[in-house]
Amino acid sequence: MKTIKKTLSLMMSLLILIAAMPFTAQAASENTLRNSVVSVASNEVGYTGTSTYSKYGDWYGYQGSWCTTFVFWCFNKAGSNNGVKLFGSAIPSGGNCNSMISWFSSKGRYRERSSGYTPKKGDLVFFDWNSNDNSDHVGIVTGTSGSTVYTVEGNCSGKVKSRTYTSSGSKPYNNISSIMGYGVPIYSSASSDSSDEEQTTKKSTTTKKSSSGSASVNSSKNNNSQNNSDTQTTQTETSEESTITQVELESLEIRAAAYDLQVGDSVKLHYSVEPSDAPAVVGYFCDEEDVIEIGTDGNIKAIGTGTATVVVCANNELYKQCDFNVSEPVAEVTRHAAEQTKPQSDSSATDETNKNTESMLMEMGINIEALSQNSQLYIIPASIVAGTLIICVFVAIVKRIKKSK
Repeated sequence: MKTIKKTLSLMMSLLILIAAMPFTAQAASENTLRNSVVSVASNEVGYTGTSTYSKYGDWYGYQGSWCTTFVFWCFNKAGSNNGVKLFGSAIPSGGNCNSMISWFSSKGRYRERSSGYTPKKGDLVFFDWNSNDNSDHVGIVTGTSGSTVYTVEGNCSGKVKSRTYTSSGSKPYNNISSIMGYGVPIYSSASSDSSDEEQTTKKSTTTKKSSSGSASVNSSKNNNSQNNSDTQTTQTETSEESTITQVELESLEIRAAAYDLQVGDSVKLHYSVEPSDAPAVVGYFCDEEDVIEIGTDGNIKAIGTGTATVVVCANNELYKQCDFNVSEPVAEVTRHAAEQTKPQSDSSATDETNKNTESMLMEMGINIEALSQNSQLYIIPASIVAGTLIICVFVAIVKRIKKSK
């Protein structure tokens, strides 16, 4: 009987202990998340919008070229389907093709095609159709077979399409030579499969930051003999420094005085962040460098006709974008200006004629000044003489005609 009671007590203790333990849901594996992204993207094949409108733009809050917003939408939906965050974690939360490449590069997750990297399903693939080292398009890798790459891409002539890229495919849209490189999403940030390499990198980075901070503080206190006090001070200052650098941006806004420009126009693209005192490293990107030139400070110059999307990125976390429409400069000539020009031309010709007449009269010995002052004295006689001469000529012509008859 005592044995039974002890057994029951032990079982009850175990049940209470298990119930008290926190329940942790098993996160989806990286392979599951990759397959989920590919599945979501593949299910969208056949969707039709326009070159500047899509349902993905409605979700994202921006309408324009939508190959990037299609990728964002797919990762967001796949994350929601698996109860994890992929959009803004495994991939950036905004931007265009070139700024996305910069984001992946800053994480050490971008692979150039020339590196020989074999993409995996769920990777992003970036294209350079113009061979100008700028990405024009992005898609999602659905698989590979040897050197052949299979993708699903948004905004292919306004549609979601599946495509195949081979070494013998038609250029540029089906040939692997148009592939610029691959972005490798950080699926481990939302999955249970954190690789040893990534964990080692994180630990090494953390240790290096801590060591660097301590060395900096300790070197400023070399003259202090109280080592224990120094160590405590170092820890406190390092903690305060970490608190300052961990201030996160909440929002990013951009604005320009004008978005419709003519070739040769310049405009400044301004930005603001919240909190306003938060540290922000801001970058500017443009997907149409033959339309506008953009400086690191946001100065924009229109150099060619077309529409260019500009993306502003803050701390590789927040993104905002806007379109600039550039047209040819138009020379405006108003009717009023034309009317003003014509009389000036006629007046110049009249003045020139008058000067020539006066010169001839002066050569004949006629006093032009006296003639102009007493014009009322000779206008009437001159008119009579002129009229008489006309009448005489007319009479002479009439007589001559009668004689001829």
